[in-house]
Amino acid sequence: MDSQVVADILKVAHDIETSGFSKVSKEIRDSLVLGTMFHNAASREVQVCELTGARLGVPVIDLSWRNVESKETSVILDELRMASDAVDFLLTAFSSSETFSEGRKLTEKFPTFSDVPLINLHDDIYNWQTALSHVLGFQNSIGDLSGKQVVVSWGFGSNFTNPAIAHSLMVTSALAGANVRVVAPPDFPTLGRVRKEASQSAVALEATSDFANAFKDADAVYVLNWFRLNDFNHPERNTPQASKYKDWYLTQDLLPDSCVLSTDPSIQSDITVSSELLQDSRCINPSWLSRRVQILAATIDHVLRESSRSDIHSIV
Repeated sequence: MDSQVVADILKVAHDIETSGFSKVSKEIRDSLVLGTMFHNAASREVQVCELTGARLGVPVIDLSWRNVESKETSVILDELRMASDAVDFLLTAFSSSETFSEGRKLTEKFPTFSDVPLINLHDDIYNWQTALSHVLGFQNSIGDLSGKQVVVSWGFGSNFTNPAIAHSLMVTSALAGANVRVVAPPDFPTLGRVRKEASQSAVALEATSDFANAFKDADAVYVLNWFRLNDFNHPERNTPQASKYKDWYLTQDLLPDSCVLSTDPSIQSDITVSSELLQDSRCINPSWLSRRVQILAATIDHVLRESSRSDIHSIV
């Protein structure tokens, strides 16, 4: 993901926001068939893909892997190649349940084994689609992010979600020109390679564990109760560590009046974020699903246009 790709996808998504899907759908062939291949996908990915297909007027066919744990990597990739021979476009999501980052390593091989354009919705390190939808929401609310302060924060809870969204939001916010502040307890760090990647693009990248004072100059805030990377496949092991940070709880008075808040549907009301703040006009959560659909449609449009100009183009 680079700054030009981020800018192009967001531009098309803004066009959809203002003018609808008709302009995008004209760029998509009438015979286009979208195939989905998922393993350990986030719960709402099927809904997002089906809604996007409905908006674009194209069918979405589930070709997901079955019994992945019993298969060799070569078999998984062969099945992806077989699926790509039957559809015009693939949407994938693959997260390992055994070794953190193994899903990402496999995902990076997908374009080589696909005969059609491909978008990976998420893996166990990155979730570009959801992150871009949060950036879109920020831009819709406060305009250009250049020079703005975006805060990506861990929050107390018991869901312990994969930090992939936080990782990708750090990078995409930086690519959109924002200053980025990552707020996390020492026990719940983000991945070092992602912080390095974000720092290469950010005007300013800051890391802090001072939750109480992290939001005073914020223009946009995202909060997530992500798990410890060492305990990603043992959620119960996160609980003793998280219990030390019960005061990492976001309330109305912590955010400036002009600051916007975006979270995901998994957020725990009155545990991670106060119910009053979630109902506040500063919270843009009601548009979460529509923004996800707009971003996916815009990404499909981008990939198809790039593929028509040269070789098959994919985003992983």
